[in-house]
Amino acid sequence: MESNDPKVLIRVAQAVYPVCELGNESRRRLAEHGRLDLLKPNHPIVASSDTAWLTFLIRGEVVLLSDKGEREVVHANSPRARLPLFRVHPPGLYAEASVASMIVRFPRTLLQTLLQAEHGTDGAGGEIVMMDPEHDGPLYQSIYKAFQREELELPTLPDIALRIREAIRDPAVGIKDVAKMVLADPVLAARLIHVANSAAYRRDKPVTTVYQAVTRLGLSAAQDIAISLALKHLFKSDAPLLQQRMQALYNHSSQIASLAYVLARHSHGFNAERALLAGLLHDIGVIPILTYAARHGNLQHDAAELDKTIAGLRRITCHLVLSRLGFEDDLITAAEQAEDWMRNNHAAPDYADLLVVAQLHSHLGTPRMQHLPRIDTTPAYRKLDLGEFDPHNGLAILHEAHTVSSAIHQLLH
Repeated sequence: MESNDPKVLIRVAQAVYPVCELGNESRRRLAEHGRLDLLKPNHPIVASSDTAWLTFLIRGEVVLLSDKGEREVVHANSPRARLPLFRVHPPGLYAEASVASMIVRFPRTLLQTLLQAEHGTDGAGGEIVMMDPEHDGPLYQSIYKAFQREELELPTLPDIALRIREAIRDPAVGIKDVAKMVLADPVLAARLIHVANSAAYRRDKPVTTVYQAVTRLGLSAAQDIAISLALKHLFKSDAPLLQQRMQALYNHSSQIASLAYVLARHSHGFNAERALLAGLLHDIGVIPILTYAARHGNLQHDAAELDKTIAGLRRITCHLVLSRLGFEDDLITAAEQAEDWMRNNHAAPDYADLLVVAQLHSHLGTPRMQHLPRIDTTPAYRKLDLGEFDPHNGLAILHEAHTVSSAIHQLLH
């Protein structure tokens, strides 16, 4: 039995790899040619007969079996389900539904054509470029397999941050309630007051209590700032080598967060505090990669392989961490697409566009900029309407607001 619900197909296309690498229009076009199939228990799918499709499990459970006796269970909504059931199609490999299940199929040839058109590949090989541990280093292979088996150690938010986030989602909760929660953590309380008195929010009269701080910031801003301040806890380790990498990661994230904050204040339709949070979260998926590498002794060996592994896996690990922590789709998209320099998915700018510009600005004057596009050539720059840009000095608005961005950066430390 098969069906073609366009809404379901488009929603799946936004979540699975490598389909999600496409822009909105290309995903819509691919979804028009996709199909939904219901599988009865014990229904088999033979890999060698499925070569025309990329097939994804969206409901139920299937078992991958090979004639070599290999066995892999795939559950819907697991990280493994975001990847195609079959990445290779050898004889003797098949999938069998354990329970009533549903799969989505997208035509492989059309996907390849769309990827080539968007990413400028020559298509000579005719292969869809996607994560494949068979062709990467041992660290990549190991972490990739741990991701598939859901064995990566994921960071968790401090209880105070979770309580504040849940409370603010309740319309019955007011400023006094949130202030009481913040007071339960003296360090967070002091830092929130410090933020309210900073150059970014300063008024004639300084605040002296948490209640005054939350009142000045507003409930929504206080939530995002409180979570942002609590995030520093996630970038800590007792192991010296791991702490060194974690500190470098946090330094970068906090720099991007402070730049994104200023950009949001100068751009229509953005919340500056949410931009701050987006900046701090954009590389959170690197934490489980570093933690895994440290546990298996890979930090002190090949830094180049580690960096390559991070580049290849950060997108799916960011999605995994942020979705597990319950963050909203706009923040997940921002993290996933923060390094898609020429992204042009929407007519209206979003938080991912802020992060693209913030990151490119942070690399000005560094060797890495030789391999990156100029800010004023990106769709994000044009959509955000950021004004004057100088190739050597960057965006004028960021220089004019240097006091504010520096104050935010210092507060995060």
